[in-house]
Amino acid sequence: MKKPLYLAIILFVLTAFAFKADAQHKGTVKAKIVDAKDVPIELATASVLAADSSLVRTTATDKNGMLNIEGLAFGHYRLMVSQLGLQHKIVPFTLSAEKPVVDLGKLQMEVAVHALNQVDVVGEKAPVTIKGDTTEFNASSFKTQKNDNVEALIKKLPGVDVDKDGKITAQGQQVKKVLVDGKEFFGNDPKAATRNLPADAVKSVQVIDDKTDKAKNTGIDDGQRQKVMNVTLKDDKKSGWFGNITGASGNSDRYLGQFNLNHFDTKRQLSFLFLSNNVNESGFSFEDLNNFAGNGLFDMFSGGGGGGITINMSSSGRVDINGAFSGVGGGLITSHSGGINYSDEFAKGKLKFNASTLSILTRNTVARTSDIQDLPNNLFTNQLSNGNNTSNSYRLNFSLEYKLDSLTTFRLKPVVSTTYKKNYSSLTSGTVDQLADSVNSIRQLFDQSMHSPAIGGQFTFNRKLHNNAGSLNFFVDGNYSANNSDYTNRSNTLFYQGTQPNSNLNQLASQDADVSYLNGTASFVRQLNRIKRISLTMSQGFNVQKQNATQNTLDYNPVTGNYEILNPLYSGLSDNHSHRYTSTVGLSKTNDKFTVNVNMALSELGLSGYSNANNAVNNVGREDWAFTPNASFSLRKNKSGRYAYISVGTDVSQPSATDLQTVFTNTNPLYIRQGNPDLKMSRSFYVNGSFSRFNQKNNTYYNVNASYNTTYNGFSTASSVNGGVTTSRPINVDGNYSMTVGASMGKPTQIKGLKFNTGIYTNMSRNINMINDNRNAVTRFSPNVNAGLNFDRDKFQTSINTAVFYNNAKNSYQSAADRHYWSYNNRMSASVLPVKTLRIFSDVTQSMYRGQPASANTTYYLWNAGIERYFLKGRNLTLSLNAFDLLDQNSGIQRSVTQLGAIQNNQTNTLGRYFYLKLIYKITKVGGPTNRGSGIVIGR
Repeated sequence: MKKPLYLAIILFVLTAFAFKADAQHKGTVKAKIVDAKDVPIELATASVLAADSSLVRTTATDKNGMLNIEGLAFGHYRLMVSQLGLQHKIVPFTLSAEKPVVDLGKLQMEVAVHALNQVDVVGEKAPVTIKGDTTEFNASSFKTQKNDNVEALIKKLPGVDVDKDGKITAQGQQVKKVLVDGKEFFGNDPKAATRNLPADAVKSVQVIDDKTDKAKNTGIDDGQRQKVMNVTLKDDKKSGWFGNITGASGNSDRYLGQFNLNHFDTKRQLSFLFLSNNVNESGFSFEDLNNFAGNGLFDMFSGGGGGGITINMSSSGRVDINGAFSGVGGGLITSHSGGINYSDEFAKGKLKFNASTLSILTRNTVARTSDIQDLPNNLFTNQLSNGNNTSNSYRLNFSLEYKLDSLTTFRLKPVVSTTYKKNYSSLTSGTVDQLADSVNSIRQLFDQSMHSPAIGGQFTFNRKLHNNAGSLNFFVDGNYSANNSDYTNRSNTLFYQGTQPNSNLNQLASQDADVSYLNGTASFVRQLNRIKRISLTMSQGFNVQKQNATQNTLDYNPVTGNYEILNPLYSGLSDNHSHRYTSTVGLSKTNDKFTVNVNMALSELGLSGYSNANNAVNNVGREDWAFTPNASFSLRKNKSGRYAYISVGTDVSQPSATDLQTVFTNTNPLYIRQGNPDLKMSRSFYVNGSFSRFNQKNNTYYNVNASYNTTYNGFSTASSVNGGVTTSRPINVDGNYSMTVGASMGKPTQIKGLKFNTGIYTNMSRNINMINDNRNAVTRFSPNVNAGLNFDRDKFQTSINTAVFYNNAKNSYQSAADRHYWSYNNRMSASVLPVKTLRIFSDVTQSMYRGQPASANTTYYLWNAGIERYFLKGRNLTLSLNAFDLLDQNSGIQRSVTQLGAIQNNQTNTLGRYFYLKLIYKITKVGGPTNRGSGIVIGR
């Protein structure tokens, strides 16, 4: 075991041992909770409060009304018992060495006729309260430091976890949205609220099981629920400014500058952000940017529905999207980004308005070496590629919501974006066989410029019928995008074996493509039986898409020195249309505990395409009808914290028009793609299920999920290899399936502040393809296991996380392509506050690959550390010294397995070891003069 990880584990073991010694001085409190009629009360919330009113432990009574709370340190406490509709019961008690067990006997709770007045007199609120689908935590019951943000607060809530990138998991499910006083906060980005709001401004935190956005837009309750967190503010904190200014400078000319400023009041929200750096830091994770951009980041980088997107995620959560961001270990990135977000309300809250603009400018310099081992074909390729890429993206989106009356709501969300890109790359490649004899050699220069504008949006109309008798709903989503590209492609390919002819390309190509789509749903929901809550649903869905593309490729004329000879093989145009209309009739029954939906759906699908390429005209068309029923069932038991969901159905999919057309692409000299006019519609059958439970008695959550999908006439590929060049075309196959099973669990330990979580996820699949006219079934088995310990106290935080991945692939035809290998990712972080003005922090990540082939086995470590000092009265100024990659092992290694069984190992230039000084000034003016200068921590 390498030294850094070894030292990290020793540190954690010593910490746990220290707390184990303290655990020997623990006590227990017992009680039985009954109502005024001496009937035991099940699932009453019981909280143990310390002398300073901070929450020590919370649990719930069993079916006999019994409480048994163990592991309490000796000292003075109060037991508070609460239940909706009953008065709080507060009983003091003391645990000591002489009396380690206290039995409070039978505690009787009275009806809360004057409960509200009683709470006002006592001045205490229950730490945890359950109201239907909402679990509410009283913020004052959870002790935080003076300058903590909301994220530090919610880390202390029972059943709530926050990972290193700010992703929140509540009761086993990811929190998709964080609201502030019931409203979206700065573009619906959860971390915008949790990392920018001060903890002492919060009155309570609510965890809500809410309907999905799809259910709200269409009016059709499918029984699914998503976790939403609502942060309610104290009345005297609902105005102010907060943010930070960051500047950093290091060796090797490394720098970072960041600015974040926010303002909010009861109606208005205003946010500014800016980042500039050359340390491969986007400043934001994928979710940060996607949420800030109104869930439209895919359109920003693909041009809106037509372009491909390559996303790589690092262990730190940073993302590389088409080379625009990094931190993954690929390339040297310089990026500049800035945005403004503004929200307001008018007409007494009937009209809500939001607008945001986001600009991202990046430059990426990449040098990559690749080792490709194609054992099935006994081919071994070494490649060296270099590239300089720039991407400038600009986006503007709006959101308007107008409540015409208590029954009618309109929502409009238009989006406009444009992206400019320049990509220049060079490639040198050589392939040999098992005898080290040359198979081919390639040299390529590729220079491309692109412009991708896009415009689109969403419109929603919801009209409730009187007396909750039903609703009328209409939702539509549309987008138009273009991708205009010009490139020169100069390559020289020599083949030493096989029948492939040598080629020497020098071409200028112009590509113009535009894509548009429109999809939506109109639905009518009518209640048939109010008592039994049975409803009829009728809906009409539509999806219409259009794709046009033109490419002109000119060969270089050495006589005139110009590109002027039209190459018909790689020139042409296409005009493709597709549509799907789905009529659905369904019945649903719902109550407070469960929802059942049964839907009968009939779809009409069609596509038509025209292409003129390679001196050939192609006309393709398809018209199909398909019966696609589906059903779902969900069960909710609020008091016991159980939730179960299962859905079953069938669906169909048509091939794209481009897959039907015989069009060649040659931008990758080693991969040639063709179309297939004989493709048919595919049909899939699926079943999905999940079960989760949050146990109030011990604050433990469980989550289990599974899915199965099988496809007939599924889409696959037929490939052939000749001289190291792969030619591929799409085909239909039967027998494809995929199955997933996953489970996770989290719970607190007997040690205060220490949480444990673990999970397992397994994927099994079979995919059929054709290789050199032979049927090959690829069966994959890919389980992974993860576990973590998180310890959070006022002055010390640490976490250990480990993840183990196993990949096994077997091939029915080419057993030489069978692969099995392991990958490991272990991480430890620690932070200590020895004094109020000083923090020391460090994190170590270990990445390992083990398996076939042994020559590809590798291990490397990424060790970062730093120390920071706080200045000024409110600790608003922070100076830190930071070290990145102390061991200088950031190798930028990535491994992947191709569809044909080849292993590809890439090593990309990336940042090595460097040191930098960072200065952060926290701007805080929240809640008027009494809170001025308190300071908050804003981290990314």
